[in-house]
Amino acid sequence: MENNDKYNSFSLMSFIWKKRKVLLIICIAAMVVSLVCSLLIKSKYKSTAVIYAPRTNSFAKILLNEENYNERLDIKAYASEEETEQMMQLLEAREIKDSLIQKFNLTKHLDIDTNLRGWRTKIMKNLNNAIEIKRTNYGAISITVKDTDPKMACQMTEEILKLVDTIKNRTEHARAKAAYVALCQQLDSIDKEVARVDDSIKICMQNGVFNLEVQSERVMQQYAIAVSQGNAAAVSRLAKEQEKLAVWGPRLDALQNMQKDFLKYQSLCKQKLLDARLDMEGSMPVKFVVERPIVADKKFYPKRSLIVIVSTLSVLILSVFVLLMIDKIEDRSFQKDTGSAE
Repeated sequence: MENNDKYNSFSLMSFIWKKRKVLLIICIAAMVVSLVCSLLIKSKYKSTAVIYAPRTNSFAKILLNEENYNERLDIKAYASEEETEQMMQLLEAREIKDSLIQKFNLTKHLDIDTNLRGWRTKIMKNLNNAIEIKRTNYGAISITVKDTDPKMACQMTEEILKLVDTIKNRTEHARAKAAYVALCQQLDSIDKEVARVDDSIKICMQNGVFNLEVQSERVMQQYAIAVSQGNAAAVSRLAKEQEKLAVWGPRLDALQNMQKDFLKYQSLCKQKLLDARLDMEGSMPVKFVVERPIVADKKFYPKRSLIVIVSTLSVLILSVFVLLMIDKIEDRSFQKDTGSAE
């Protein structure tokens, strides 16, 4: 009983001091092992670029907007949340990763055997871990690439910046080209309609009808004068003119109104066609680069000192716990043997 009381009265500090030599040896061994293990871990470096997405990339909207100022069409305007999210989704595109794999021969760099099943999944998993796309607190987009080679990390980050321009411009050019082709077809149709209306108007004019309102007013005045003067020949001639105006006048009036609508639509199509052509042939950066990537001169992983400290402390705590358990078991065995002897 005294032994048990004596054991329970031991303080933790006293026990540690008593086992200090054993614990010191264990800690030194843990430090050496953790240091060796940390040295086996490949160092990683990271390169970061920070960009803003623009409000719009349409050449036509930006350069030809002369009517009213619109912040959205300002070439210097930064993107809102919607455009930023679209840009982030574009940066996550599979095409960018495939281009990086091909250009930097990442299968060899990451030591991935392409003959093994599932190598594409493996390399994509590595790339997803190596590339980090996130929003900053100020609404910008941070692009970070981590790699064992600091120069390659920087080059891959630069390549992502180039690829996002290439992909977005190509996509928008394809849409602009489709719009251009559709507008060309529509303009061809409207040109034919305008030509048809012009031919119909010429027929009306060939029948002596040029302006229904003016001619009707003049014929009525002359008809009234001829009737008042009793000029039968003039009355007969003017009556025929009235009949001709009654037949061709409404047709001419309808054709002229149609011509105005067609010409207005034709002008709009030509304007849109020029806009689509400008968007199709022009290209511009699709982002504002705030911070370009640089070659890192210091690794960010692993933190060897942190690994050694955490590992050593963990082993120390575990060792104290194990030694306490051993001491407890030995004490109980001693008490049992003493009781049996009595």
